Amino acid sequence: MYYKVSRDPIHSEIFLYPLEILAADTRPVQRLRQLSQLVGAELVYPGASHTRFAHSLGVMHIAGLYADRLFPEHSKRRIIRLAGMLHDVGHGPFSHQFDDVVYRRMGVQDGHDGHREKILLELMPGEMFKAYQRISDPKKKSAIVEDMKRTVGFEEITLQSLRVLMEEVNNIFKGEEVGSVEYNVVQGPLGADRMDFLLRDAYYSGTTHFGVGAVDRIIRNAYTKVKSSKSILCYHVKILDQIYTSLFGRFMMYKNVYFHKTSRAADLMIQEILSLVYKPLKLAERVNDLEKFLDLTDQALLAEIKLEVRKIFEKYGVSDENQLETVDLTEDEYNLIEAYKILKRLESRDLWKLIVEIAFTAEGVDPYIMSIGVVADTLQKIRLRLEKLVEQENVPDDDRKHIKKILDDFETIFKSDTPYKLSLVHPQEFLNSNVFLYNPQTDEVISLEDYVKNYPAYRLLASNLVQIVRIYVTEDVRDILTKYNVVPSVKLQLTTKW
Repeated sequence: MYYKVSRDPIHSEIFLYPLEILAADTRPVQRLRQLSQLVGAELVYPGASHTRFAHSLGVMHIAGLYADRLFPEHSKRRIIRLAGMLHDVGHGPFSHQFDDVVYRRMGVQDGHDGHREKILLELMPGEMFKAYQRISDPKKKSAIVEDMKRTVGFEEITLQSLRVLMEEVNNIFKGEEVGSVEYNVVQGPLGADRMDFLLRDAYYSGTTHFGVGAVDRIIRNAYTKVKSSKSILCYHVKILDQIYTSLFGRFMMYKNVYFHKTSRAADLMIQEILSLVYKPLKLAERVNDLEKFLDLTDQALLAEIKLEVRKIFEKYGVSDENQLETVDLTEDEYNLIEAYKILKRLESRDLWKLIVEIAFTAEGVDPYIMSIGVVADTLQKIRLRLEKLVEQENVPDDDRKHIKKILDDFETIFKSDTPYKLSLVHPQEFLNSNVFLYNPQTDEVISLEDYVKNYPAYRLLASNLVQIVRIYVTEDVRDILTKYNVVPSVKLQLTTKW
């Protein structure tokens, strides 16, 4: 079959087949070249400047390895590979930070995953049809027609046939609700998405020592079985150590790269920027207008903020933001200026500073619930200590003024962060996803939870969820906080069981 090859530092060569070539040459997919994969982590790991486009090709490749192992049908394999390529097309600028701010404020359920469906069904058919019309090579056109026929049964490339194709791709993601094999191949606990981003992010971050386990061996020992009249994804019990190694690599990458304290400082600043420009740049309206959404990329959004701020400078006849302090700005203008100030700090790597970090574990409960109380308690202690200092006579006047200023601006100076909880190996994750272990010798399907009950060494690594709680300061007031021992010394070690 007709194909092209993309060279890749992770997988060596990635083959693209006719319908995949057609999908890749569309604006929604090419736009992923302009979205950073790791966002804030770039400011800690300079090499981590790779894009979601390269990751998407990698996911397609691994999903294809899975599909070749599990499914004999050409149609199934092609749809799964396309789902791998297209899984991230709903991401906005700065990816997960856009999820946490813009999609959340819009009420878009499941963030970029929720917006992906709209792009697949409303935008991709037309984009693929235009890409097909641009092709002048008759051999390539013929190959695409043949691939379409073998995949969804249509003998022509039309808007209707492409809509059916995209509906089939979208059905892969709908499989999350029931834990389908196809969904788990793409985005399950050991799916192509996770395997590629861990391999790729570790490579570009310079943290390959964390690794991701034996990908080929894990895929080669994957099975489809039937449980309670449903097809499920299983893994041979003999590769449980490889599964644990992969999950441990995931844990270490989250701990050291994705949730690195400085990475998260940059992420939080980007979230603040997005929150400030949400209304003045009409982000909700532009997300809903898919043509405008295609223009929303990382650098385009930052350039737009700078352009709008220059217009404000020209309007009021000033040359920088400091000259606007006495100007009566509109709400939108004020928010744009505040976003611009944070952007300038990001560009000079003048990041928010960490003052408190607490990590605790919880077994049998969601530690995020506990983290909210931990944040509130810690901030209350800081505030009370500052208030007491203001009343103490032995505090010098200059320090007292500084402390009063901190209290006046308390809500804007102190920022909390409770990122996603971490897990090393959590059997519930596999159970919720409908992923099991399989013993071919006994033809037995076993849940991960039941299997590890008989192996104490595995139980030591299972079940605990680790929650990180951090408090940052947006102004570097650490000297005075340290001078007066304002920040409480927290050594929280909690293990909560049922």
